[in-house]
Amino acid sequence: MFCIQCADPLRRLCQKCGCESPPEARFCAQCAAPLDAAPIRAEAKPLDVPHGERRHLTVLFCDLVGSTAIAAQLDPEEWRETLAGFHRAAAEAITRFDGHVAKYLGDGVMAYFGWPAAHDNDAERAARAGLAILDAIAKLNEQPGHAKLSARVGIDSGTVVIGQGAGGEAEVFGEVPNIAARVQATAEPGTVAITDAPHRLVSGLFVVEDRGAQELKGIERPLQLYRVIRPSGMRGRFPAMAATRGMTPFVGREDELRLLLNRWERVLEGEGQVVTIIGEAGIGKSRLVQRFREELAATPYTWLECATAPFFQNTPFYAVADMLQQSFHWDASHTVEQRLAALEASLGLAGLDPNVAVPLIAPLLELPIGTKYPPSSIARTNSASGCSPQWSHGPSARPRLNPW
Repeated sequence: MFCIQCADPLRRLCQKCGCESPPEARFCAQCAAPLDAAPIRAEAKPLDVPHGERRHLTVLFCDLVGSTAIAAQLDPEEWRETLAGFHRAAAEAITRFDGHVAKYLGDGVMAYFGWPAAHDNDAERAARAGLAILDAIAKLNEQPGHAKLSARVGIDSGTVVIGQGAGGEAEVFGEVPNIAARVQATAEPGTVAITDAPHRLVSGLFVVEDRGAQELKGIERPLQLYRVIRPSGMRGRFPAMAATRGMTPFVGREDELRLLLNRWERVLEGEGQVVTIIGEAGIGKSRLVQRFREELAATPYTWLECATAPFFQNTPFYAVADMLQQSFHWDASHTVEQRLAALEASLGLAGLDPNVAVPLIAPLLELPIGTKYPPSSIARTNSASGCSPQWSHGPSARPRLNPW
């Protein structure tokens, strides 16, 4: 009945009408809908807002396209439900990436990434949330009888001051929210547009389209805009930076590199090896691995990476699924049929029966199989254990390697 983190009373949110009920309720007091599957959340409370705090903030602004015409075609009750469904879908996409829904402005939504909680990749989170909002709207449009919605998303980053406004709530002072709103207004329906500021922060992490410098209403200078198309597949900012900006010279890690190469020689002789690289954040662990990989350029080998990310913490077995997709060499241009064929071929090479293995593995890879395969006879559970790297925060000024 109370949050185990902050002890605030919990509430159930009805998925049909949005009314809140206490956690012990089984049916909504507003519409009598069952609450068995309704999400439980902590009761909203006023945020502790200082009088003025400088922050580097990424602001996302999302707005429906042609909402006035849609509202004129629907009954007010239907329009209310449609708009509420859009707001819920947008809020879920934003909070999934740890953004803060700041305001609902008619048929628009404004969100902050970097306040109240700041992350080292807030611009990336905002871009992913923008794409997730468009995906959520596409799923809403697939529902029978649902009005066809389209939205535009604009994103900007910069320094702002966050403090209490006239109403006592958190207000952002600066041009970033205004620019995000203007960028949204110039974006094409069904797209995510960003300025040059967030683009520098996510360079290499997304496939983008250069939209050129554009004049925005109320903004003195032309702004360079980009359209975010999809994630690039780069696993982290380090490889993305290496691909787009190049690397600094490799200095001061010769001993560690020699140790890695020595272990690699043992691998070539048939002795399996495991090496852990431990060190403070930013000390050069990823750079060391990158340099080691460069040393192997002339040797045939298979390289698989398995990584975690905070915004995938609620995706069961994400790291395992990501590694599997790497082994299949999939890319965005491959159709479902091509991906399924690659999965079948890999399972066949492994000596597994596709009729048994495909129904188990395909859902993990979000790969639809239709009626081609019978349902799996192996019982499934909803529980999944997540894995995350363990870091050592010792005083060492060099990454430590522990080989076995």
